[in-house]
Amino acid sequence: MDTLKVLKLRPDAHAPERANGDDLGYDLFAVEQVLIPKGAMRPVKTGVALQFPSGWGAIIKDRSSMAMKRLITSAGVIDCGYRGEIVVLLTNLSNDDVTIEQDSKIAQLVPTPVTDWEMFVVDELDDTERGKGGFGSSGSSK
Repeated sequence: MDTLKVLKLRPDAHAPERANGDDLGYDLFAVEQVLIPKGAMRPVKTGVALQFPSGWGAIIKDRSSMAMKRLITSAGVIDCGYRGEIVVLLTNLSNDDVTIEQDSKIAQLVPTPVTDWEMFVVDELDDTERGKGGFGSSGSSK
C-alpha cells in the first residue's frame, strides 16, 4: 500500500479521510470559517500540505452535499511535486451568502496516477460511433 504523507500546517487541521473504507475520494476539511457571498469565489484553506508517492497526484472534486447547496469546486489539480497548502476554490452559485464553518467537509481529494504519454500530432483521427458528439449527444435519462 502506498503512503500519502500529510503535513499539518496548523494543529487544528484535519488530515484527509474517507468516510467509508472503499470510497474513492478523501474528504478535505476547512481549517477556518469563510464567508462566500452569493456569486463569489473564495479560497478555503485546509491547513494541510501533502506528499504523494512517486507517480501519483490528485484531483479536487465537489462533494455532493456542497453541490446541492450550489457550492462548486474550481481549479482542482494537485501535482505530485506540489508541497504547498491544499486550498479549495469554492464558487457560490446560490442566491444567498454562505458561511463555510471551520472543520466542515468542503471537497473530495481523488487520487490519480500520473500518465506519461508521448503526444503524436496527426492529420486525422479514427472514426467512432460517437464521433464529434458532445454535451448531451449520448441522450438524457427520462
